This record gives sequence, structure tokens and C-alpha cells, in this order.
Amino acid sequence: MPAKYSFARMFSVAALVGLLSVPLAGCAMNPKPGMDQDETAISDPLEPVNRVTFAFNEMLDAVLFTPLTSIYHNVVPEVARNAVHNVVDNLKSPVYMANELLQGNVKDAGVVARRFATNTVLGIGGIVDVAAKQGVKYQPEDFGQTLATWGVDSGPYIVWPILGPSSLRDSVGFAADIAMDPLYWYAQNTDRDGINQGRAAATFIDTKDRTLDVMQDLRRNSGDMYKALQSVYVQRRKALVNDLEPGKQSLPEIE
Repeated sequence: MPAKYSFARMFSVAALVGLLSVPLAGCAMNPKPGMDQDETAISDPLEPVNRVTFAFNEMLDAVLFTPLTSIYHNVVPEVARNAVHNVVDNLKSPVYMANELLQGNVKDAGVVARRFATNTVLGIGGIVDVAAKQGVKYQPEDFGQTLATWGVDSGPYIVWPILGPSSLRDSVGFAADIAMDPLYWYAQNTDRDGINQGRAAATFIDTKDRTLDVMQDLRRNSGDMYKALQSVYVQRRKALVNDLEPGKQSLPEIE
């Protein structure tokens, strides 16, 4: 098998491209004290293993990712950080549009297509979010949400190394989103690994930057950080499945 089609290479790049784009979306809103326990509950039969993985992730955050993110936040101007965020979001548009269609939301798929075209052309490749200024809302959709609309249960809670909190359903959705991402396959099939690697790095640092404050708040205010992050993750995924408007969330929309 040619090197560029090796399983190890495809898996490593695929994991990097989507790094944190789904799991840490759960950190984009504050826990709501008034929510019923059932609304934040999720099956967690793997809790002992999950807690070990969670501790590993927390260690990496403490010694590597948080310091790097702080440097990025303090050194890179806000306008440049916003540009990175806008480009990362814009590149996800084909996957969002595909999921809207799979959910039967033809009108919403058209909105995503309009956003993508507007920001790609008028926003200089997505650097500027021109569509938002025109009132065209940002609508993140992933295959985990699509499976939920098809009636698939979330399944057990899973904490992945580096990737963080997820569920069985969202893990399958994560892989499916990579499989339907045209830019990923273009880079893969034309031996342009730099595209996927650069996108992975941008996605990673942007996600870390936009969740830095909320993660620090959770660590300061939670008696059990593992359970707190799990609760926030479940709330956020429920909000996305129910199509709550990102603008109504109390913390940055990163999905």
C-alpha cells in the first residue's frame, strides 16, 4: 500500500483535523443550576477508565496546553485570533451543510451555503465573518447531532485522550464528519499534509483559547471537575441537538 494511504497516517491526521472541535464544544456554556438532574445525566459505565484519562488530560493541560494557550492569547492580537477562528469555522461549512441535508433541513442547508459563499468570497477566504454582519446566523451541525435527530441514543460517556469528553454517538459522529469533509480528502489524496496539519493546529489553539476562561472557572468552582465537565458537556450537546441559538449562550460559541 502506498505510504500516503497508510492507515496510521490517515488516522493520525484525521484525529488532528478534528481535534477538540466536537468534545470541547461542551465547554461553551455555563452549567445551569436550575436544570433537572435527568437533563444533565448520561450513562457512565466506563467512569473508572474515564477518570484516569481525564486526569491525564488535566496533566497535559497544566504542563503544556494552558501555558501555550496563554502565550497565544497574550502575544497574538485579538484581530488575528478572530481571523483564525473565522477561517476555522468557515472550513467546517461543507460538513455543516451535509448534516443539515441529512437532517432534512434543506432551508438551513441553504443558509450554511450562503454563509460559506459570502465569507469565502467577500470575507477573503473566511478571514472576515461578513455573513454575520449581514445577519446570516452561524449554524453548527455535526453528525452526532444528525444521529440524535434520527433517534439514536447518546450511549455511554467517553473521555478520549487529548480529545476530551464525548459519547459513543458523538464519537461515531466525529469519525463520520471527517469522512464527509472534502478538504480533508483533497489534502489526503494530493499528498498535501500541510493543509490538514495547519488546520489541525489552528483548530486546536482556537478551541483552547476560547475555552480557557471557562475551564479555569470550572476548576476553581467545582468540587469534582470530572463531573462538572461531564455536566457541561451534556448540556451543550443537548442545546445543539435542540438547535438553541448560539447567541443566547453565556460563553463563546466554538462548535
